[in-house]
Amino acid sequence: MVFAGTADQTRNSPAARHHPGQRAWRIAGYTVAAGFAAGVGAFAGQQVQASWGRWAAGGYVLAALITLLWRHPAARTTATSAALLGAVVAPLVWMVTGGRHMSTVGMGALTVVTRAARLLVEHGSPYLPKDQLTGPESLNPYGPPLTIFGLPHALGLDGWAGNPRTWFALSAVVLGYLTLRYLRAERPMWTLASAFASPILALPLVLGGTDLPVLGLVALGVALLARGSHAGLAGVALGIACAMKATALPAALVLVPMLVARDGWRRALAFAGSGVLAALGSSAVTAPAMLADPSDLVHNMVLFPLRLTPQQTTAASPMPGQVIATDRSGGRVVMIALLVVLMVAVCVYLWRRPARTVSTAVLQMAVIWALVFSLAPSTRYGYFIYPLLMLGLRNLLPVRVRPRR
Repeated sequence: MVFAGTADQTRNSPAARHHPGQRAWRIAGYTVAAGFAAGVGAFAGQQVQASWGRWAAGGYVLAALITLLWRHPAARTTATSAALLGAVVAPLVWMVTGGRHMSTVGMGALTVVTRAARLLVEHGSPYLPKDQLTGPESLNPYGPPLTIFGLPHALGLDGWAGNPRTWFALSAVVLGYLTLRYLRAERPMWTLASAFASPILALPLVLGGTDLPVLGLVALGVALLARGSHAGLAGVALGIACAMKATALPAALVLVPMLVARDGWRRALAFAGSGVLAALGSSAVTAPAMLADPSDLVHNMVLFPLRLTPQQTTAASPMPGQVIATDRSGGRVVMIALLVVLMVAVCVYLWRRPARTVSTAVLQMAVIWALVFSLAPSTRYGYFIYPLLMLGLRNLLPVRVRPRR
């Protein structure tokens, strides 16, 4: 999350907010965002993404011009509002009105979550039996708890009330706000608006990204630990996040040894224990049929992303791991073995040289996520929202927290 704020009160003072250097950075940021959005609008192969790019580019250009030409205390808020209008509000309104008949190619995640919820209601499992699997979208690479975002539609709600996109976005906003309030960020609502005005979050927010609630839970867990308390609640947040998507696991790998080093084994065990219970409990509630036979879960959530099923995932951004896994004989085995070696090496390093502050832990998470997403057999550029969000969140963390033992 690209948070427009920091825990340093001096840098957040009114004078600092209007300093020429800060203003220049904001102009540069809006300009880069406009260039990115224009590129998406021009080159995206999916109509919904191209539509977002065209709307967002206009909003970011307007925000840059406001920041450049209007030297008034209200300029920063006005520019943020322009960016938010162009990158979030306008594309969403367009999808409901003039763009409601656009092709939904590339929005398979919403279809998968909606179907998973229907299967859960009807059969007690969000996964299709193996003999009914056909193309990539017949598989569900998400953990059972993510199914809750499709339940409104499965229970009879139509339109936006039944669209998983709505609930992904609301969960991200609520969790983001709770994170900022717990971190005691200055002007949390404005900071949250600035974060969602950035292309890093605006694009998945508009398209209905499944990573939003996962990232929100990870950020909330980090915030709970950053203030030196609530290890159990932080574990619950991380546990549910990991149960939703395996992409959250690196956060847990980093935070457990950090808690041992900072607060001692008792609090580390409270964090880990509550996380395991939350993951198992939330999965059992949202996939009760899996208690008797978890093979469908393993097939969908583990084997499918690793390209070990007959149906191949469409997550195919040309990163090194994906290129080797698909273009060379035996490439999948090579990349899976490399990932295993990498994760073992990471775990050894984290226990031998654990972070002693949440700020350092967040930096470690960002590096691990960048490595994993670069080497994974199936990946998307959008996954890099994880390390980018951690780098933004790091600006809001307190400098030091007194260890609790």
